[in-house]
Amino acid sequence: MSDNTIMRRSSYGPSSPEVGRRGADTRRKIVDVSLRLFADQGFFNTSVDAIAKGADVSRATLYQYFPGKDEIFVELLNECGAALIRVARRIGQLGPTDVGLDNLHWWLGEWSWVFEKYRTMFVQWAVVASVDTEVRPEVLRFITEYNKRLAARLKEADVEAIDPVTAATVVSALVHRVNLFQHTGRIYDVDPEVLVSNLSLFLQLLVFPQTPDTVLNSLAHPTVGSSPIELPAPPATTGLSVEERGEGLSKRAAATVRNLVDAGAAQFASKGYFRTSVDDIVVDAGFARGTFYKYFSEKQDLLLAVTVEAATKAEDLAARMRELDLAADDDATLRGWLADFMAYMAKYSGSIDVWTEHTTDDELIRAIGAHAQASMDLALEAALTTTRRTYPFDPVSGALILRGLITRLPEALREMAPDASDDQIIDLMATCIRRGFFSHAI
Repeated sequence: MSDNTIMRRSSYGPSSPEVGRRGADTRRKIVDVSLRLFADQGFFNTSVDAIAKGADVSRATLYQYFPGKDEIFVELLNECGAALIRVARRIGQLGPTDVGLDNLHWWLGEWSWVFEKYRTMFVQWAVVASVDTEVRPEVLRFITEYNKRLAARLKEADVEAIDPVTAATVVSALVHRVNLFQHTGRIYDVDPEVLVSNLSLFLQLLVFPQTPDTVLNSLAHPTVGSSPIELPAPPATTGLSVEERGEGLSKRAAATVRNLVDAGAAQFASKGYFRTSVDDIVVDAGFARGTFYKYFSEKQDLLLAVTVEAATKAEDLAARMRELDLAADDDATLRGWLADFMAYMAKYSGSIDVWTEHTTDDELIRAIGAHAQASMDLALEAALTTTRRTYPFDPVSGALILRGLITRLPEALREMAPDASDDQIIDLMATCIRRGFFSHAI
């Protein structure tokens, strides 16, 4: 993916004896400028030329230090990952005790601090790792190593009824995703301290469901107090759905629109919106490029059609969630909903990423996504409040935690175990929901 086309000598790595103080300063400047540009423009929209210009070096000079921007990203990834490793080394004894819960809460607070310091990298990490084949292995290598450290700590604490490596995967995936929500403005007006406290309680019960009520009530941090989620007004989308775009067309032409939208959704999910071209879409759909422009003005117009469809299906899933009693319904009902939600995410994840990560300047797409997300979060909140608990619980924070669980855990589990079946993943998600939210329900 590196956008270099010139011949160059071996690069000056961080330990190269040829670098010297001046070279080290240049290398650091390149890294710092890259971090700023990744924050301002995103990884995919940042070119090597832009980095070189920002660092006040030539393109050829930049290539003396890094083969391309992938390698700059990996260096930044290692830097922020090292900070997380340092925090992991300092985690105290975990377990179903006051001290265990306090140590867990401390770790989550420290993780949040590291996330804030390296916010740009963690946000871009989520975007880049999902679609970039060169950077992804480095991200997965770090996640695997980090989970091993966390699993060792959980094994020391005699975690019950769940494999320590699996538990570590769930914990790290959920903590990362909730922090991502917080630092990309997706937690409404929830106080971050309240969110961290509720996440602490959820993870404590997930890993140690036998934790006494007295321990759960001992957390010396605020655990309630969020305002209700406000549902924004639904934006006008008349004429934008796939069905409406096909009205008045021949049956064959309407089927072409349908095929193009399906191909677009598939390409966005596999490559990401920004790395998908119109050519990718028409090749997948089996049409000529000119056919695309008969029905869509540009790639973003097709994204709009996919977004409208994804939002409609999200609201259908939200309506079904409102009918669930997670504390009482049988597992088959919950499992059926989780299976359908996984299929929904598999199809529309690339399009959802665009609106959730605010990587588009199209206000209509963002408004459609915001309405769909709030609808889902309100449904998750309603499903979590069908019963009372033996400890203080913030329902809005609970909805955000549940959102993080169902949107991230399937992907995280497949990263850990590529051969994991849908049934195994659904079983684990259902277990996490039951243990983390309802093991101390009244």
